[in-house]
Amino acid sequence: MNTPLHTNPDHVHSHFGFALADSTVLAETKVIISNPEDTQVVQLDIDPERRLKDGRKVSVVAQQMNAPLHRKNATILYGEEFGFVQYTVNLRPESTFTLAPIEGIDQSIQLHWANFAEGEYELRISLHIKTPRIAEGPLEPEQHAMVKYAQVVTVAICLFPADAVQRNTEPEAVWTRENHVFDSYGSGGFILADLPRMAKRVEALIGPGNHNLIERFGEGDLSDTLLDEGLMAMAWGLSPWCYSIYSAPDETSGLKLSVDKLGDKPLTTGLYRVNAESKQLSILPVNELANWPACTEKEWPVINVVGEGETLRMDLYVQICESVNGLHENPLPSFVLTRSEGRPEAIIPLIDVVVVD
Repeated sequence: MNTPLHTNPDHVHSHFGFALADSTVLAETKVIISNPEDTQVVQLDIDPERRLKDGRKVSVVAQQMNAPLHRKNATILYGEEFGFVQYTVNLRPESTFTLAPIEGIDQSIQLHWANFAEGEYELRISLHIKTPRIAEGPLEPEQHAMVKYAQVVTVAICLFPADAVQRNTEPEAVWTRENHVFDSYGSGGFILADLPRMAKRVEALIGPGNHNLIERFGEGDLSDTLLDEGLMAMAWGLSPWCYSIYSAPDETSGLKLSVDKLGDKPLTTGLYRVNAESKQLSILPVNELANWPACTEKEWPVINVVGEGETLRMDLYVQICESVNGLHENPLPSFVLTRSEGRPEAIIPLIDVVVVD
């Protein structure tokens, strides 16, 4: 592969990253630290136990921070931790970081870190794997291959001053399972619903009894009413795939999300109204709406929507796992929810979103 993995000329973030279709090619990769005046370089394994050889889609996230991300927060963001190593390194302002070798990629990958104060730092590398929630329970033997294809590995590389540990400045864990949902959705997509309020409103509008809301939405103004009253937001019509849905617990935590680590703009954005009293929204696959209100009695993942205001923004970012070892490219799509003051003048729903052709 001769095309550079990181080509965004406007990159100014402390986040850096890329993604590959097969984690196996990173099993022998090292972080190489060098200084212009030194003949010797420091080479540090990112995966000393070679756990990446098992092979999954993989995203590499490298962050330069004042203090490390709490390991519990990292588990919520990236999935279960299955590998961890930490190194103490001495840096100078001109120190550089590269990743090499990566099987199938000709060039070294330089991390865009700079402006180091001379001194001692910690380099923390953790390996994580996230599994769609639908597959978290017991699996049949024939399902394992499908789940492996859906899982995503993250290699999280974090550089921070050593005295951050000495001062015990590592922040407390604030991310929970209600801030990140990773799951599989079919071609219908999903809705975010204030389910108790929505159920009462639907009954008031069309009466009790069994209904097919998918058909009802297409026949009249029911969906427009629910959207206008802030009881529902939708991503209606998606490429069948596994999606992450993030809603940060606070503004500071949201800055640590690495979905825009290349400085890219969202692929698309939806704008919705949300009831001022709603603090949690249930995530329902659209196909379940065909059996209303029976679907309201099931347990669905919920996502927190912290903050005040009646504006809910849904940004869709898509990172591409680039082809290696003859494997096809794969997308890593992530929805990021943010809430803000005021009420949007217009609702802009996400409809017919194509992520996979």
